Amino acid sequence: MTTSDRYVVLILDGATAYNSVGFFNRELARVIRTTGLDVVFLNVDVAEDFNNSLRQAMAEYPERIALCLSFSGFGTEIGDTSGSGNLWQRLKIPMLSFMLDHPAYFLARHKTTAPAVMRIYPNRDFLEFHRDFVRSPYRTSYLPFGAMTYGRQPHRREPKKGEVPLIIFPKSGCDPQTLREPWKFLPRLMQRVLNESIEHYWGQTTRSGSVSASVLAVADAAGIELRNDITLFAFFITLVDDYIRKSKVDILVRNLLSMPVRIYGNGLDYIKPEGARADILPPVEYDKLMDMFSESLAVISMNQNIDDECHDRPYSALGSGAMPISDINPWWAKNYPALLPYSYDFRDRSIVGAVEKVLENPESAAELAWQESARQIEKRTFDKMVMEMLEFALMHRYFTFNFQPPQPYFAKCGD
Repeated sequence: MTTSDRYVVLILDGATAYNSVGFFNRELARVIRTTGLDVVFLNVDVAEDFNNSLRQAMAEYPERIALCLSFSGFGTEIGDTSGSGNLWQRLKIPMLSFMLDHPAYFLARHKTTAPAVMRIYPNRDFLEFHRDFVRSPYRTSYLPFGAMTYGRQPHRREPKKGEVPLIIFPKSGCDPQTLREPWKFLPRLMQRVLNESIEHYWGQTTRSGSVSASVLAVADAAGIELRNDITLFAFFITLVDDYIRKSKVDILVRNLLSMPVRIYGNGLDYIKPEGARADILPPVEYDKLMDMFSESLAVISMNQNIDDECHDRPYSALGSGAMPISDINPWWAKNYPALLPYSYDFRDRSIVGAVEKVLENPESAAELAWQESARQIEKRTFDKMVMEMLEFALMHRYFTFNFQPPQPYFAKCGD
């Protein structure tokens, strides 16, 4: 196939904390290029660069722009808010965005009314919230991650007797109490919903899943109907969800101070590590972090408040052959039962116990990590996820823009 015959995928790029999205984008491009598609990055942070790159792509690939991809809704809203005014709708370019955050965060990106924009969620929790409460029209689906190998072969760990293995925990945070300070300026009824939702979550839930049920229960008791008021519902969820997540980080870091662990993150300087065995270090760029995953025996991660998937970092750990130390939710317990002795929760299974399990017998931990890595790579990889994303794009393109027939550039999607 000559250059003039090839199709191209546009990927929206831009600056994010630690260049995590940029790293994911380059992984997308690596896999997409294996299908024979070309890739063009569009920088959404600089309007002139974006416009020039888009014009050049349209000139070099007339009628052959297959689709546009973005993470977290980047660029989905370009143009005005109407369906007909959306840039991707006008250009008839199908846009797929992988929505990494709960829909309550950046709500407008989850409410896009342009038929050209399709949303994909990495867990069913977010998808179901969108279905039940956001209710934005047009195409939405679910696509989980897979083992993230970054094009490299995982390797078997061989810990040496007497040496303390490398265990890392990459996670930023902040003092949870600082998040509550601005709440005192809210009406007392709103303060009540926020404070009692937090109490409900810690006291009446399994402490792994969404805060939505807690917010609804408290709001119902206060006489506030939120099911058809997505703006107010999202306001409460973002504040409660963020507080719970920062509180979980606080619990983990304080417990890990006694363990030989490297903690990489911003906003943790409020915790005083005097006499600690753990090192609290500044965060690192995502590519450097992935190198550390390949060097570590175990990687500690913490899920978002979800019950039906896990964070991307256990997938990165499994893709590199490292032991993923994750918090337990129903999905984790069902899919990784062998890893439960190396897992924790926010009730009665301490993170300390999970780390001690690795330290007590690094050889056994390394062997199990290798077995689970091989099982996950056989079952599902990030590369497989990208191929399925292209399948979604084919469906989306076919049913959105005048039933355009399937194109040959998707031939490898099912391989």
